[in-house]
Amino acid sequence: MSRLAPAAAISLFYGAWFATLGVYLPYFNLYLDRLGFDSAQIGIVNAILPLCGALVPALLGHLSDRLGRRRFVVVVSSVLGLLAFLPMFGVSGFPGAMAVMAVYAAARAPALPLVEASALEIVERGGPAYGRMRVWGSFAFILSSLAAGPLVGRLGEGVVLILITMLLMVGVAAALHLPPDPAPSRGRPAGDGAGQALRRPSVVLFLLGGVLMQASHGPYYVFFSLHLRQAGVPPRTLGLLWAAAIGGEILMMLRMPSILMRHGPVSIMTACSALAVARWTLCALSVEPLLLLPAQVLHAATFAAFHVAAVSHAFSEFGRGRSATGQAIFSSATYGLGSILGMVGSGLLRDLIGTPALFGAAAGTALAGGLLLASVPRPR
Repeated sequence: MSRLAPAAAISLFYGAWFATLGVYLPYFNLYLDRLGFDSAQIGIVNAILPLCGALVPALLGHLSDRLGRRRFVVVVSSVLGLLAFLPMFGVSGFPGAMAVMAVYAAARAPALPLVEASALEIVERGGPAYGRMRVWGSFAFILSSLAAGPLVGRLGEGVVLILITMLLMVGVAAALHLPPDPAPSRGRPAGDGAGQALRRPSVVLFLLGGVLMQASHGPYYVFFSLHLRQAGVPPRTLGLLWAAAIGGEILMMLRMPSILMRHGPVSIMTACSALAVARWTLCALSVEPLLLLPAQVLHAATFAAFHVAAVSHAFSEFGRGRSATGQAIFSSATYGLGSILGMVGSGLLRDLIGTPALFGAAAGTALAGGLLLASVPRPR
């Protein structure tokens, strides 16, 4: 098989990965709602992905740093994820959906943090800026989200499973084009050991702030589409609102190299947390699409800018020799534990307090995360 340049191969993988999310995040919960799942059940099914994301990546990230087997792990993860999702076509009840999603999530969990580590090492070696590789994932998300909306409106929610399966197949092909496995490290990797890094107060504050910031996104990822659909917003408009969010994300990814150089990751993360408070407050106040458009555009800050700053900060905290370990720990804490808290909490609280109050709680959670991040020492 002919090889793509490393940066191009990683960009292709990002595209395949986030195209899948472009269908999953806006529309999979609509499919679960059609099956008759209640809010708590939808929240629990959604939490399985981040639960496995909290448990699986750190161990495999450490082994990948030790053995130099990143590409092998990513390819196997992509193939198993595709095979694990196929039984979802025969599922109609809550226990079956939980079982399928658990196997699927465990299979998929290791891949993205390992690719993130490879991307940051390419940057360090003088390659393209991280945002210029990662932005292809945002392009793919917006295209798949826009394309899926009319299909769901015309063919029904069942088409979501077909679209996800097709995109998982593209993901397997993308994984096969990733750069070869790096040579195993000789001697002690550069940088502190993972345990030593996790004992530093600056790292603890950073991870806790990331957990709360991601938890604040729980109501958005689980119930934004369902909340608007129940308010009468059509699928095409839902797709446009998600596309507006990812459009802002794309522009921010392209601008992040200069912004990161000017302000530094800690200041950016703190500012993004403040903007998250504003975003979730807007979501709490209205279901009118024109009023939600500014909230969606703020995705450029609350996800894109925050994510680039956070992975850059994690890379500097753990060091190049432990880059896969550092990214896996960051992913496990933030996109694992943080997403679990946000998604399960949202599922349990929505029927009790309503969606507007849920977004109000999200604003408070983002504020708490921002206060922790403001306490992280700025590196020189």
